[in-house]
Amino acid sequence: MKKYGIPILIIILGSLLVHLANTYLNFSGANTICTLLRVIVVFSFGMSLCQRRRRNQNAWVKKLLIAFFVFFMMCWELGYFIFPELKYLLNFLGLTTFGFNLIYVYCGWAFFD
Repeated sequence: MKKYGIPILIIILGSLLVHLANTYLNFSGANTICTLLRVIVVFSFGMSLCQRRRRNQNAWVKKLLIAFFVFFMMCWELGYFIFPELKYLLNFLGLTTFGFNLIYVYCGWAFFD
């Protein structure tokens, strides 16, 4: 159950929660809350994919770097950080919301790998 059940449960409950938030939150900060919720769900899905029994607890630098990277990407998506050169590069590479979601899944997996 743990190997397949938890990731599927996160997909189902997370998508339902994000859908309900998008549908029923109607105030000025609703878009920010929906983006934060989406990042949390996708990152936790990536964390649930790591099936190692014993996690490396001494890799605090890697975890700190991943946390800062996810924070930077989330702020980038919310429009708090804008660097024209980086924006041009991301547009050139075709990284859209779907690409960011894949990066969040990878970061969640790498956080506990």
